[in-house]
Amino acid sequence: MSYILRLANMAADTAKANNANKVESVSIQVGEMTGLIPEYLERYYPKAVDGTILEGSKLEIEYLPVLVKCKTCGCNYHPDKTNEYLCPSCHNAGSDLLQGREFLIKNIVIDD
Repeated sequence: MSYILRLANMAADTAKANNANKVESVSIQVGEMTGLIPEYLERYYPKAVDGTILEGSKLEIEYLPVLVKCKTCGCNYHPDKTNEYLCPSCHNAGSDLLQGREFLIKNIVIDD
């Protein structure tokens, strides 16, 4: 619930800074590694924004899977336990995280 409250506060502050009276929708990106479950975000969002400038707004969630880049061959892939999280191209273990830890506000649509 704390993530939702932080999201609501950030979105409300942004909307107010742009002189908005009402927010129509908030689009967010949620990475797989955050551990946040989109269904829970959708369920608790209305409660978190109740009584705020965001009340009645729609929450749009873009779920981002983990994506890594192999340090050996440069292949981008989603680590998977079926191949023991190794690069599918060269089978090495070293990689750099490209996406999957995000929790970002992507867009806020305000009603003028």
